[in-house]
Amino acid sequence: MDMAQASQQAVALHQCLSRLENRQREVVSLAYIRDLSHGELAERLKLPLGTVKTWIRRGLDQLRTCMARYA
Repeated sequence: MDMAQASQQAVALHQCLSRLENRQREVVSLAYIRDLSHGELAERLKLPLGTVKTWIRRGLDQLRTCMARYA
């Protein structure tokens, strides 16, 4: 049963990630999959730090809202 639930959550997460704008999805993925700090992301993507922080915050808010529908 746990594998089935984990699989459902993975599918839901994938669907929710696909709804994010491309740049938001990129920074959220890099931050959490590659474990990069906001500063490292800003430097790597050549973006202002505030922009990276905003994109991550908005992306996570959207993910929370989307994932709540699957709970």
